[in-house]
Amino acid sequence: MQAFNVSDVAAEIPDNEESTETVRNDAVSLEVMKFEEGDDDPMHAHAEDEIYHVDSGTGKINVEGDTTDVSEGDVIHLEPGTEHQFLDFEDELVITALYAPPKGSAE
Repeated sequence: MQAFNVSDVAAEIPDNEESTETVRNDAVSLEVMKFEEGDDDPMHAHAEDEIYHVDSGTGKINVEGDTTDVSEGDVIHLEPGTEHQFLDFEDELVITALYAPPKGSAE
């Protein structure tokens, strides 16, 4: 078993980084991501299925040109190859991201 507190992990992410990987095995990987006001998350896509859980904060997600508000408790699923970016962080936005298969393994 592996257990951690998302807020504690987010607090330890260095200012010059946006995420840290907390779980990786053959089936999935999990990252805790933290964005601050003024951070830039360029439009991008991953080769894996992605599930995002907004742990705290508010902002927006742009999914292939369709922008939606996100806030604590929201869950977003993106299929492989879906262009997306997080933006308009009004405060600290903390997100848990689950990738299946593990991030980078399907490329």
